[in-house]
Amino acid sequence: MNELRDMLGEVAEQAKVYDVTGRAVRVARRRRLAVRLAPMAAAAAVVAFGAVAVVGLRPDPPVGQLAAVTPTVDWLPSRLDLPAPEPLPATGPVGRGVLVYEGGPDELAPVLLTEDGRQHRLAEPTWSPVPSYTPTVLVSHTRPTLSPDGRWLGERRDGRYVVRDLTGTTRHQLADGLSPIVWSPESRWLLLGNRDDNAPPVRFDVTSGEQRPVPGVDRERWSPVAVLPDGEVVLLGGLAEPTRRTSVELRLVDPVGGAEPTRIQLDLRRHLRQLESVGSEQPMLSPDGRSLLFSVVEVADPRQGMPGLDHGGDLMRVDLTSNAVRRIELPYSDRPGPAKAGPSPAAARDWWTEPVGYLPEGVLLRLRTADGAGDELQVLDPGTGAVGRVTDLPADPAVEFVRPRGS
Repeated sequence: MNELRDMLGEVAEQAKVYDVTGRAVRVARRRRLAVRLAPMAAAAAVVAFGAVAVVGLRPDPPVGQLAAVTPTVDWLPSRLDLPAPEPLPATGPVGRGVLVYEGGPDELAPVLLTEDGRQHRLAEPTWSPVPSYTPTVLVSHTRPTLSPDGRWLGERRDGRYVVRDLTGTTRHQLADGLSPIVWSPESRWLLLGNRDDNAPPVRFDVTSGEQRPVPGVDRERWSPVAVLPDGEVVLLGGLAEPTRRTSVELRLVDPVGGAEPTRIQLDLRRHLRQLESVGSEQPMLSPDGRSLLFSVVEVADPRQGMPGLDHGGDLMRVDLTSNAVRRIELPYSDRPGPAKAGPSPAAARDWWTEPVGYLPEGVLLRLRTADGAGDELQVLDPGTGAVGRVTDLPADPAVEFVRPRGS
């Protein structure tokens, strides 16, 4: 068992290099992620230095009776049409992007949708099989990503990750082994993971091309998860043993100033029900850079692995400036299917709700369905809980991955 756990931990760590959004290890056609089933490997202890902010918690406020305004996302289409687009031109401006979508292995190639409704085929992805609890698990060796303003596109071409300006001619080719983790809210920085276990993550400035290593990162103990608007990198601490995560350790690191990192400790027990845990999905930073959005899942036996939101769950928003904590109930499709066996009382299933982006309009959700009629995108206002329908996704060919700008 220890050998299998070490193997899966290595696979998950390698996957972070190529597709590090908490959904790195891909399962073709709506299978669960191997990284979610791998026991969480992390630090045996937390080095205590820097300023410490222990967040005081309080119960969620009661929901008001006033009708909330239904959120909308006007720059996304009401239905996603799947043409046979021409390849993206190698040079020159094509317009800001709004969405990248693709299928699984040997299916729909990655496609860029721009603000004017045009679509362009991107580079073909490559996939590699990895060992897993489930069959046919593949790691994607490409991950197209758009900056929050839609200006910058990153994708892997000829073995290197390339970041280009969709509104101009600037093009950056990154060193071998670097791949994206997450954008900063104002689209200036792209946080990069490194395939070399001995090399730190990198904060990349897309306007100047400058690359800054993030100092003091023990990759067995800390995972880079966000970049704040002021350039500080947010690191998430792990757990020494497979157990329910009821608190969160964060570290804010300035790659330039040399100041000691700021440590933030979040005790979330008052906001978790029995058997619940903070999930393994990558937390999402709000567009204003003030709060982080975590997943909440039910865990029967942490030693058997940490389930993802495909087992059901909610979201929890933690405000990094006011210390407020709010639990957000996720909506689910009214077209469910049968459950499947899994390591949780809420079994894995072909229908669930997947957060795919944190937009200025709200949290963009994908409601996975199991009736063969296609999925849909909805937007959730995290402050009021109001939900609005955004985009219908076709069932054939199936769109496996949807990445709005900023995700």
